Amino acid sequence: MSANTASSAATKAIMFALVAGGAVIFLPSMMLLVIGMLPTMAAMLTDRRREKYATLCVGCMNFTGVLPYMIELWTQDHSYEHAWRIIGDPFTWLVMFGAAAIGWAIFFVAPGIVGMFIAMRADQRVDRLRRRQRDLVEEWGPGVAGSKDRDEKEAEAGAAGQKNDPKNE
Repeated sequence: MSANTASSAATKAIMFALVAGGAVIFLPSMMLLVIGMLPTMAAMLTDRRREKYATLCVGCMNFTGVLPYMIELWTQDHSYEHAWRIIGDPFTWLVMFGAAAIGWAIFFVAPGIVGMFIAMRADQRVDRLRRRQRDLVEEWGPGVAGSKDRDEKEAEAGAAGQKNDPKNE
């Protein structure tokens, strides 16, 4: 076993002990947090992308729904009874899970809105470039507009006509 592996295992064991000890000390908060963050856990399990965008959207909004009740628990009475009272209130569930639903809505709607915005900006840029091209054509002539191929074909046709012209022979 290498030193890095042993160090990593020891770090994980220490972190687990700290989290488990904190969970025991702050059990009413952990109960509220685990129950309130169930939609985030569901999003984490169903999100197949490596970036976990659904988990991020749902998790952030879900946490904003849980946070006021966590603060209430911390500031008033950090006890099991108060935690169960908060968990037992249907309005609490509505706020926590409603915030998670808003996270899902953001996850599903935001890409379409961003796509429409990008397409609109691209169309505006194309229109601006076409106006600029028209201005340049008016100022410099049709050769500047990319009609170089047409001018070259006319020149080639003219040169071919001169070769076949009996006057040039």
